[in-house]
Amino acid sequence: MNKADLVDKIAGACEISKAQANTAIDTAMDSVTAALRKGDRVALIGFGTFSVSQRKARNGATRRRRHNQDCCPKSSKIHTRC
Repeated sequence: MNKADLVDKIAGACEISKAQANTAIDTAMDSVTAALRKGDRVALIGFGTFSVSQRKARNGATRRRRHNQDCCPKSSKIHTRC
């Protein structure tokens, strides 16, 4: 299912126009995105939980050259649990 399919389903089930359903979906996604950017955890009961985790930069060893190097820079990742 993609966004267009979801808009059709919501418009039909709620008896609203596709434009209104599209606005509702965009507003919901913008709200979730804004909460994750602030570092909040988003829990949608029956759907899933979303959170952002931070990873520190770390060094990796190169076996061939036998020295440490920066292999993994600092990063952020969104975790989902269903």
